[in-house]
Amino acid sequence: MRCFRSLVPLALALLCVAALPAQTVETVPASADASSARVAGPQPGELAPDFTVTGPDGREVKLSDFRGKVVMLDIWATWCGPCVAAMPHNSELAAKHAGDGLVVLAVCASDTRENYDGWLKRNAAKYRFLTAHDRAGRDWKSSVFNTTWGVTGFPTIFVIGRDGRLVGTATGGGTGENPGVTRLLARAGLPVSTAHLPPEDAATPKSVPAMLKTAAAPATPTMRFANMAAGETVPDFETLDTSGRAVKLSDFRGKTVFISFWTGGRNPPADVAQLHAAYAEQGLAVWAINTATERADFEGWAKEHAAALGHAVSWDPAGKAVMEAISHMIFGAGMYPAYCVVGPDGKLVGGIIGMGPRVSSLLREIVGRAGVKLTAADREAVEQILTAIRTQPAAAAPARMGGLLPAAGGSVPAAAIGGMQPAKPVATPAPRPATLAPGAIAPDFTMHTVADREVKLSDFKGKVVILDFWATWCGPCIASFPHTQEIAAKYKDQGVVVLASGTSDTIAAFKKWIPANLAKYPDMVWAFDPHERGSATFDERASSKLYAVTGIPTQFVIGRDGKVGAVIVGNGGKDDARTEAALAALGVNVDAAIVAKGREQLAAAEARERARAEEAKIPRPPFHEDFGKLKAGEIAPEVELLGLDGAGVKFASIASGRVKVIGVWSGGHGPGDGYLAQWRTWSAKYPGVAFVGVGGFAALEEVQAWKTARGADFPFALYADPTGRPPRPAKEMDEMTDEEKAAFRDASRAHYDNIFTVKLGGIMAPVPTTLVFDATGKLVGWSAGFGDQYSEVLGNLFLRAGVNLAESDRPARVWTPEETKPKPPEPRGEALKIGAAAPDFTTQTLDGRDVKLSDYRGKVVILDFWATWCGPCMAAMPHTQQVAAQYKDQGVVVLGSCTSDTRAKFEEWVRRNQETYPDIVWSHDPAERGADRASNKLYGVRGIPTQFIIDREGKVVDIVIGYQKGEVILDASLAKAGVKVAPEVLAQAAKQLKARGN
Repeated sequence: MRCFRSLVPLALALLCVAALPAQTVETVPASADASSARVAGPQPGELAPDFTVTGPDGREVKLSDFRGKVVMLDIWATWCGPCVAAMPHNSELAAKHAGDGLVVLAVCASDTRENYDGWLKRNAAKYRFLTAHDRAGRDWKSSVFNTTWGVTGFPTIFVIGRDGRLVGTATGGGTGENPGVTRLLARAGLPVSTAHLPPEDAATPKSVPAMLKTAAAPATPTMRFANMAAGETVPDFETLDTSGRAVKLSDFRGKTVFISFWTGGRNPPADVAQLHAAYAEQGLAVWAINTATERADFEGWAKEHAAALGHAVSWDPAGKAVMEAISHMIFGAGMYPAYCVVGPDGKLVGGIIGMGPRVSSLLREIVGRAGVKLTAADREAVEQILTAIRTQPAAAAPARMGGLLPAAGGSVPAAAIGGMQPAKPVATPAPRPATLAPGAIAPDFTMHTVADREVKLSDFKGKVVILDFWATWCGPCIASFPHTQEIAAKYKDQGVVVLASGTSDTIAAFKKWIPANLAKYPDMVWAFDPHERGSATFDERASSKLYAVTGIPTQFVIGRDGKVGAVIVGNGGKDDARTEAALAALGVNVDAAIVAKGREQLAAAEARERARAEEAKIPRPPFHEDFGKLKAGEIAPEVELLGLDGAGVKFASIASGRVKVIGVWSGGHGPGDGYLAQWRTWSAKYPGVAFVGVGGFAALEEVQAWKTARGADFPFALYADPTGRPPRPAKEMDEMTDEEKAAFRDASRAHYDNIFTVKLGGIMAPVPTTLVFDATGKLVGWSAGFGDQYSEVLGNLFLRAGVNLAESDRPARVWTPEETKPKPPEPRGEALKIGAAAPDFTTQTLDGRDVKLSDYRGKVVILDFWATWCGPCMAAMPHTQQVAAQYKDQGVVVLGSCTSDTRAKFEEWVRRNQETYPDIVWSHDPAERGADRASNKLYGVRGIPTQFIIDREGKVVDIVIGYQKGEVILDASLAKAGVKVAPEVLAQAAKQLKARGN
């Protein structure tokens, strides 16, 4: 069995109003639920429409209550980062000009009363302005600020004169002064100076995409931290340490302080401890601030870990209120991990947001720029990254990331998308190279051990090397290791080395798994590729770049001359002799019987590969119409996603009224550079189409962090699957009790039943998956993966969605609806129930003899439906053989009926394995994959392995579906047919059935 993972990057565009020196003003869409029809709203000089909202005490507040005063009406929401960041300055204005007749009225709109009340509880004492709540709540479509005032983005500020007429409107929030608001207040007659502001340019557009900036790349991207530039004085702020005492930035005055903002009940990123260990003696203060986390979670983490860290740790008292966090309110950074360095004078040295090797090197660059003398290794890492930055084309420089969380909805206006251009021309993705074949010279590469020692393939020159590519998340890889260890131990005296080369995984995962399992596999050399999953250099990993591996586990058996002797894809466990046959071909002394068996298996694998290649020659549509239960032409069901601010967003409201391309991928990893490049190219050509990313199988924080790290590569809307990261067992499955296994299975089932694609169409789609919906919200079609056919996929689906394609983008073949029409569902027989008479049917044995179920009347029959391609069937075979051997003296017969499979594969498999399973009667259903096969038509089987226990009179007394290692459920079921089974086996089976939930 192969185990596949698609690893891919993703990001989201942030819009910013043209920057002015005092403040970078930013806006977010008013609501994901906003109507696409825009209302103009009041114009300057017109009477401002009256409205009624609810104040903090529950009493009505009307705009007309303030006639005779200047009103600064601020429309905001608790989920709006720029809104919250602007509040300190708004409070200053309210206090400073209260005597001049200014009223600042901040109305929380497109938000729940509960959110508003929570914000009041945390902040009412801090601010000197009046707040209220829009009675429409989250129902933005009916809000007066949508239907009458024409608000399309938050925050929007209206200044109303003493006569009740509108002076003007300003947009944008953020820290510091908003020049637009300052000018409006002056026009309203308040004593406000505008002399310090630059001339107002009426021709300048109010809002432009950040991606349009093409200034030359700076000497380093760390010269600012989110909205604050290097050299600016950082305002003081206060946190709480593990004992509840206040820790302020001013406590570090006179020292260079490295600050890390991290989130969740986990340790700060590894760079924090590394920098503390390396540079504490030089006076560098390291301060890790836990943010966007509940106090209880921080205290639980601190109790377990803080004492061992050595550097300062504290908690941001804003708790889960991300928009009120210190990192956001002071700097404008709302993604984590985020880092900055403040000098002894209290001024910002620099900062950066994200993770990965690039970020680690740039952190050291900032520290070095602060006057800390770097180690030789850190100097080298810094020089390498600076060289890469200096030599990159100016147009490819990433746009500055403000780090502010987008609003609920987070979509990018069509006009903005229309102005975007890719940083550089994007070529059509090249076809994926074929996996390195036998006879080729094995390329050298460098791996790392858990002790950070380098290991190269060339270190084993003169040896026979089994290069085994694997990952901690790959179940078949882990299952193959016991057999691979046996091979390593058996042939090491003949100069055979197994190099278990970890790939497509994180370094942290390898450093956790390898030490925990090393003792079980002492004769294997363990290492991992430093180009880890999620890093900027991921595509440089040896398995992909040098060996073109498409699935793991894959073993390359390499001779003493450095040439590849064989490629072994997948692993069949202890009965898989292919690797040993390959060793024999390279001069290793291997038992002749094993060699013969392995050669047969190699030949069969080659035959299967040839058959697959022939099958691949038959043209097939590169896309599908129906997405599981969601049929082409149907509106998607009500499904909710999360904006990156954590607010719920209805899927139907995203890019409503536009053709939309939905990309679903692993949220912490993204969809791959080629995929992103394709999206950037086509989005520039087709501005009317909305491209939207959905990050799944990851926590919201992981999606946020990836967006921060790769935002410039993905200027599109991004959402997270609310189900988050899948459950993970606290320990190895074989160490869990039956109750723990049952609990874990229940948790996993509950999780996967609620993921985005399952709710959308009832299927757990592979990643990445692309879905296209037309402008009415109806599904057009979908495709999984990415490759040289991706342009064909988009071209066909765009045409079906009514997009007018450029001639250069028209697909080479336009598939007709008739050609892509889904096949009608296979007619299924009714599922046979316990107590029914087992229907008779005829199959053929290996030698072509007919065998009927009725041939065994008077026996207890275990009718086992299986197939050669079915991994769980293979896993169950050893136990089924054990049962057949143990109970045959009581008249028990196992009839292994191969179903949904070809005769050729049946014959090849049985010839290789019948000696291993001598007590099973093997037969093949001649209907193969047809609807008339017995398993489908007569027994209504929905999945295999399924075993029917049939008593001596031909009645079904029990049905066993599936198998898990150690189960004796099949044994116990025989008792229902009168077979004597040990009481302890019956008791054990009862516990296992309970663990299954039966």
